[in-house]
Amino acid sequence: MIICFDLDGTLVNTEKWIVDATIAALKKHNLKIKKEDLYKQWGEVLHTALKKSYPKLTKAEIEEIIIDFEIERKNTIHKIKPFKNTKKILKELSKKYTLCILSNNPHPVITKILKIAKIDKNLFSIIIGDDEVKRPKPFPDEIYKAERKFKKKIQFMVGDSKQDIKTAKAARVKSIIILTTPKPYWKNLKEADYKIKDIKEIPKLIKEVIR
Repeated sequence: MIICFDLDGTLVNTEKWIVDATIAALKKHNLKIKKEDLYKQWGEVLHTALKKSYPKLTKAEIEEIIIDFEIERKNTIHKIKPFKNTKKILKELSKKYTLCILSNNPHPVITKILKIAKIDKNLFSIIIGDDEVKRPKPFPDEIYKAERKFKKKIQFMVGDSKQDIKTAKAARVKSIIILTTPKPYWKNLKEADYKIKDIKEIPKLIKEVIR
């Protein structure tokens, strides 16, 4: 069985890291955004989120904001920490199942995040970033790429956002959503196949589903 994991907000707590970097980047361009509005678009690629929030921005202006966002993230990447039970559960699952990471971060950033969070990258048979597909999540390209590499169907996509749900549905994979985002965002997660509050619930859930 193959289980795919999102990274940000699923295995590692990147909420403050992403929010702070977004606000700081926007501030450099005299733009403001409320945190609640950020959560409405949580999980979306920044380029898409900016187009929705600021439709008058030009392509060049959006690219400049993204560059500043990446600079802010690079300078504050030390803020990232794994969720409490992440390492323990990943080790447990890796003994029985094949694990992979599908993330809307470039592959080098994924590797760096795992290193900072002290999560062993060897627990994952495949790691795919958004720089390795034509279309990032919520498109199913990352799942399809993983399935081609494994030459098998993926059973579960574990994430924390509606983008992960959309990705799973598009690829006809079951979605497991960990409720790590603030409660006001949970209403966006209604279409998940399964919802849990902690990654430690996954082993029991999978056993129940595959009976």
